[in-house]
Amino acid sequence: MEPRARILIADDQPDNLLVLEDLLGALYVVDAVGGGQDVLTAMAGPVLPDLVLLDVVMPEPNGFEVCRRIKEQARSRDIPIIFLTGLDSVRDEERGLALGADDFIRKPFVPLVVLARVRNLLGRREAMRRQSQLAVIEARLAEQQKVAETLQAMVDKLTVMNTELERFAFVAAHDLREPLRSVISYSQMLDRQCGDRLGPDERGSLRYIVDGAKRMYDLIGGLLAYSHIPANMGNPQRGDAATACALAVENLAAIIAENHATVAIGEGMTEVEADELQLVQVFQNLVGNAVKFHHPERPACIMVSARRIGAVVEFRVADDGMGFDPEEQDVFELFRQLHRLGGSGVGLAICKRIVQGLGGKIWAESTPGQGSTFFFTIPNTVKPDTAQVG
Repeated sequence: MEPRARILIADDQPDNLLVLEDLLGALYVVDAVGGGQDVLTAMAGPVLPDLVLLDVVMPEPNGFEVCRRIKEQARSRDIPIIFLTGLDSVRDEERGLALGADDFIRKPFVPLVVLARVRNLLGRREAMRRQSQLAVIEARLAEQQKVAETLQAMVDKLTVMNTELERFAFVAAHDLREPLRSVISYSQMLDRQCGDRLGPDERGSLRYIVDGAKRMYDLIGGLLAYSHIPANMGNPQRGDAATACALAVENLAAIIAENHATVAIGEGMTEVEADELQLVQVFQNLVGNAVKFHHPERPACIMVSARRIGAVVEFRVADDGMGFDPEEQDVFELFRQLHRLGGSGVGLAICKRIVQGLGGKIWAESTPGQGSTFFFTIPNTVKPDTAQVG
């Protein structure tokens, strides 16, 4: 229910005040005062009336002066004023209208006429107020629409640029791999055919060529893999984390055996909202790094586990390897190499892009010389009582 309009009545005749209060009090909140100074005092208060019924002939200041002062104040100039007067001069009416009054009612007044004119003025004031509010809302909506269109144009432009950049990276990487493949093949052929005629320095230089070309070949391969991963995976199918991790370990069997490493898959490896092949790639990169960067004084010992936390499953890949200082570098930055032991610096960036594309997060905790733990989360809509919890 909307609050009732407030009307201020000013008249130095008590009988007139009683009649007007009785007439208007049933419909509006009425404040009655007996002089011009009382009106000005009321207008200086915190709550302004919605309409003023103002007698002309009152103790100083008179109604005309009160009207002038009301209309010259910014906070009150829009308040409608109706003069109540026994004066019948056209000049007096012209003067009141010139000062900003909205209507004249002559005494003795007819109650129904007073009520009708009050209703009309309050209705027009409310209509103007709502029209002003509507204009403000429309202006804000137009501004928001303009901002939204500008942002959409920027998004469209960035989308095109990103697509072109990914396409360029794919084409450039693909085209660069073929010359490197030739460099590696012919260098190895040269080593087989002419190796016995080369001195130690020459054979060493040839090995440097092959090793450098292989590193570049792997780096470009990582870039190709990175560019193939979409920034947003959409709605992936459900994948089984235990199966994905087992496949990743199987793919790494040779390097695990070569380094005498052990990999244990713990509890909590449940289904999540992710494509199984993408999970294989994440586990393979994380476990492969743990094997590759093991501590020089001991074989790698790696534990993979998971646990459900709310609407996500948190996975952990923990090792006892060389470790690193997470405060000194962003290990998930593209081409960031943790150690000078090889690697393209793309594997962890690929993990980050896959996990973020699936709506999850990835981070790491590590202590130099003591090992590292990599964490990542994947959304899971399966209820806790139907999911395996570790």
